[in-house]
Amino acid sequence: MNSLLNKRLPGILAVGLVALAVGAAGTTAVASNDASVSGLTPTQKKAKTRAIKKCKKIRKKSKRKACIRRVNKKYRKLAANPPAPNGITKTVGVVDDEFEPDDLTIKAGDFINWVWSNDNANAHNVTLIDGPGNLTETDKYNLSTPNSPSVQYSFKRPLTKPGDYFFLCTLHSTVMDLSVTVTK
Repeated sequence: MNSLLNKRLPGILAVGLVALAVGAAGTTAVASNDASVSGLTPTQKKAKTRAIKKCKKIRKKSKRKACIRRVNKKYRKLAANPPAPNGITKTVGVVDDEFEPDDLTIKAGDFINWVWSNDNANAHNVTLIDGPGNLTETDKYNLSTPNSPSVQYSFKRPLTKPGDYFFLCTLHSTVMDLSVTVTK
């Protein structure tokens, strides 16, 4: 009995260490037909689920597995390479003591490209002060310039939720504000 335990102990310990390492890394196994792959739209998730169900109806095991692999490969590609956004880009100049323009109307999904002027003598930031009530924390942002004064700096960001947005340079809040209306 003792010799059998001595023979198997290294293998048991190795399996235990692997299980411990996997658990510590927080890795979880995901079923190959899981339609909740991150990066897919809800419509794509439903389409993947339908395609997997269709594959499972195939009688021949090798063809069924090949079908499931094709579906998983297709939706992995879609998740890794989401389609480019269709919105247009409007440029807002961040110049000394004003945003140019100071009033803007765009459609949901359009982008604002904040561009700091090459002639800035002062540092500026762009802070979202107010917006639609359904904004998440990731929708809110504060763009601070990396150095003072800031020149040749830009930042592009989409506004996806309809409503009225109000931005300020908190360093020059009495003179430097921008109102953006986002329509559907």
